[in-house]
Amino acid sequence: MYLALVSMGHAGNSLKITNPWIPETPPAARVMAGYMKIYNPGTQNINITAVSSPAFKRVEMHLSKEVNGVAKMLEQKKLSIPAKGKLILKAGSYHLMLMKPLKRLSHGEQAQLTFTLSNGEKINVMADVRKNVKKRHKIMKCGEGKCGGGM
Repeated sequence: MYLALVSMGHAGNSLKITNPWIPETPPAARVMAGYMKIYNPGTQNINITAVSSPAFKRVEMHLSKEVNGVAKMLEQKKLSIPAKGKLILKAGSYHLMLMKPLKRLSHGEQAQLTFTLSNGEKINVMADVRKNVKKRHKIMKCGEGKCGGGM
């Protein structure tokens, strides 16, 4: 498990990012996902305002949500982690969309992710690429033609 910690400039305030990982995809995939746990043990709310990576052309923060019976991925302008709280990025919920990998990423490799916080601080983490042997999220109704929006 990888742990990233960054000082926020306030005594006792920091973000902790644990278990950052990317499910391996087929070789031709143009989009990958990023998952992890983000903890804020500090006394102030912290916002992540951007994520970037040298391994991808673009990284977006998303929320998967069913809206009026239609599965949607909604781009988020920020991810908020409340004081003394956590945010779990996982399939079927908040997650990172890693667009257009610059090279094939396989099981056992890593990709750097850089998180920019609202105060200008940056956190660098290395996310492990792993085989996705378990499907942990609810299958959305794409097979019934009910997918849409934001992709």
